[in-house]
Amino acid sequence: MAEKKFDDKTRALEVIQGHDLNGYEIIVTGASSGIGIETARVLAQAGARIILAARDTKKLESVADDIRQYTDNQNVEIEKLELDSLSSVGEFVKRYLAKNRPLHILINNAGIMACPKAFTKDGFELQFGTNHMGHFALTLGLIPALKHAAQLSGRKSRVVSVSSLAHIFADVDLEDINFKNRNYDPWVAYGQSKTANVLFSIALTKLYQNEGIVSNSLMPGVILTGLQKHLSKEEKVKFNIEDEKGNPNPNFKTVEQGASTTVWAAVASELEGKGGLYLENCGYSELKESSQEAHKSFLGYVKYAVDEEKAMKLWNISKEWLKNPPKLDSQTEGMD
Repeated sequence: MAEKKFDDKTRALEVIQGHDLNGYEIIVTGASSGIGIETARVLAQAGARIILAARDTKKLESVADDIRQYTDNQNVEIEKLELDSLSSVGEFVKRYLAKNRPLHILINNAGIMACPKAFTKDGFELQFGTNHMGHFALTLGLIPALKHAAQLSGRKSRVVSVSSLAHIFADVDLEDINFKNRNYDPWVAYGQSKTANVLFSIALTKLYQNEGIVSNSLMPGVILTGLQKHLSKEEKVKFNIEDEKGNPNPNFKTVEQGASTTVWAAVASELEGKGGLYLENCGYSELKESSQEAHKSFLGYVKYAVDEEKAMKLWNISKEWLKNPPKLDSQTEGMD
């Protein structure tokens, strides 16, 4: 492995230096806030055409205008995408494929965290449905464009999945993913969805690397963004996000630092052709003996998150659910 050039303080702008992305087509989900904006801005600065995808198109248009002005790159487009709706994802995919464009890099950045119990229209627990199933459907639908890019460029297309250290909170419960028969805990649900992001990258790479597509997942670091909106004051203090007086933790990353590992995963030459890795601080993460050890150091990943057999089982379940989603039932009706 190449010597690491960057660290936890590196800004995304530093990572992109020396990279020319002219001719690249890149989609960034969740590009209307937080590290999604910074990720898109930095990649646009390197010359790529960027498609900003999110629910709020009005907010997206404002972000797109800012990026065009800042980077002098006019190839910044917006597309409506609701990841908690398989129908919306399907419409997005149709619109993109109709343009007959390649797709060199797909950045699955969007996410929700620790929200109250709710379900998507398709019957998925909301965090799993948004953070995993929405991106699963999006990626699978865009496989033709990702393959097209690999054929044109001679390099493997990259799918970047933004996961989290929070994967240590829970493995994926394949028997009860949607909390039908167990008590709902917002952090267990979030952890499960973030573990699913890691497993997804492993399965995607295993299945498609010979067809020109690889995928890595990553921990961006702890950044104060809109992701924390569902947290109570007590939870923010408990997780050391802020102190009793409401002052943010000074050790947290800025948005510019938080986007750096995503950008590194998207462009780093040392990752050329490599997939199934879990990354953090612009480098390779380390396997920890336990969730407790990872939590204590705020670094690393645990073994169940990189279990290839589990990754393939989750892939097959997810693929089946695209055809036959669980749908809302008496337990979930009215909770969407």
